[in-house]
Amino acid sequence: MTNQTPPMPPEIQKQMKKVGLKISFMMALMISFALSLTGNLTAEHPPEMPMIAIIIGFLESFVLSFAVSFGIGLVVPMPKVNAALGRKFHLQPRTLKAHIVESIVSNLIYTPLMTTVMVTFVYFFLIPPGHKPPYLPMFISSQVICFVVAQVLIFIFEPIIIKIAMSKMPPRPPFEQEHPHP
Repeated sequence: MTNQTPPMPPEIQKQMKKVGLKISFMMALMISFALSLTGNLTAEHPPEMPMIAIIIGFLESFVLSFAVSFGIGLVVPMPKVNAALGRKFHLQPRTLKAHIVESIVSNLIYTPLMTTVMVTFVYFFLIPPGHKPPYLPMFISSQVICFVVAQVLIFIFEPIIIKIAMSKMPPRPPFEQEHPHP
């Protein structure tokens, strides 16, 4: 006999999708802002570059990064990924070990793609032709720096953002009350 969980009622599924969108939106906003700022602060700007150009470059990077991150969030079902990780590695939900594994995997899914898009955009569209450093060292150092920054942010802020997003959910009755035994 298998222990299968009955499907969630449609109204709960709808609420969970809204919560998932809210979490994706808030995480994308926070990570995109932080990585765009990190990229801007670690970049070498020509001394003659006006501050307005630096600010516009930051804003363009942020918008692009947000679009990529939120797009990934719409496509990749992180709760299902995390559930699969839990099964594969025998992780107990809401433990430090589970959170470490989940945050690393989330970072591996999001950050390399976001950083690749941002670095490529900045390199080909924002850096003046006479000031372009070699692409590969810029790309590799950006990947490493952004991965570390994103890992710290995901590890710290993801649980907070989930808690904020879930706080608007109405309390669910215990499983036994929803599905009494015959």
